[in-house]
Amino acid sequence: MLQSNNTSERICYFEAGHKYCDLFERLGVPRDDRWRSLLSCLRSTQKYSYYSQDQKKAIADLFRTTLESACFTEERYTVVLRKYQGILASSYAKRLEEALKESVDLATDFRNSVYAHKGAVEGLKEKSVAAVRSGADPEEVIAQLRSTFEEVIAVLKEDAERLDLICKTDSLTGLFNRRAFDENLASGVAAWQCSSTPLCLLLLDIDNLKDFNDQFGHRIGDQALQTFSQIMQDVAHRHHKDAEIRCCRFGGDEFAILLLGDAVADVVAIAQSILSRLKTYEFVIRDPKGRIVRRDVKMTVSCGFAYAADIECANKAEALLDAADSALYEAKGRGRNMIVQYSQKDDDCGFSVITGGGVA
Repeated sequence: MLQSNNTSERICYFEAGHKYCDLFERLGVPRDDRWRSLLSCLRSTQKYSYYSQDQKKAIADLFRTTLESACFTEERYTVVLRKYQGILASSYAKRLEEALKESVDLATDFRNSVYAHKGAVEGLKEKSVAAVRSGADPEEVIAQLRSTFEEVIAVLKEDAERLDLICKTDSLTGLFNRRAFDENLASGVAAWQCSSTPLCLLLLDIDNLKDFNDQFGHRIGDQALQTFSQIMQDVAHRHHKDAEIRCCRFGGDEFAILLLGDAVADVVAIAQSILSRLKTYEFVIRDPKGRIVRRDVKMTVSCGFAYAADIECANKAEALLDAADSALYEAKGRGRNMIVQYSQKDDDCGFSVITGGGVA
């Protein structure tokens, strides 16, 4: 982008023949850098893995309606910019809310764990005092104190392990959470780079979960998330050890499966099995008293995956996540309920529809 010192003459230059440059020219988008920079941001943000599918859709709609309106006034610029900022800010509010809830859950679980061990620790204290006061042989007293401290260490170790598990587990589904996903992705990339251990990332997004929540309520929506999580785990771990498969709740209605080693060869089979199980699964809606109010409710899921071997980038973890997310976004854009693979050759990336299509 080149700019003149005179703000009225500022111009944004795109590569000659670039499809978006040609589009902007045809639609009469001003060459002022503000409008073209904003539209370019609207276009590129749709590919970022950080933002949710709802955000990406909202940005895509804003991009399309802005071009269709062909209104590029100062007032319109301000309106579009504020809408764009509002869409981006929504993720921070949602993530903050989720983080606060997770923190409360963690604090509650750990407090309960500490209280559960409080009596045991107090008992060890009494044993130590009794040993010192017993007047027994010093070697005997030392042995009792050593035994007592070993028990205290064991209790503390158990608490530490429990806290670590709590911090890495999604409380709703029991899957690994985003924190655990990030750690496992980093270790998987390190293993791939050090010893060429195969690595693949499969992202899954439940189709139209917002409509599902709007129709049946968030209590039922949570049940749907739990049901899908169980199906995903059952399929993923059917033929592979835990060390080769990591099932995670990535956030909201998005899930991730990290496949390492031999499991990588089965990524398509796993994704297809999940789609098949959902196709035949009868989800039953029950009221708070357990009475069935509706049967045979269907869920579908969109899948996108990428292999680490296809990624040529210094930041392999971030690039692999972006690649799988792009494939997932492609699956959503092509009609949902399908599996799409990301591929890269030289500097060009592409997508292949493996199977599926059409939301039930």
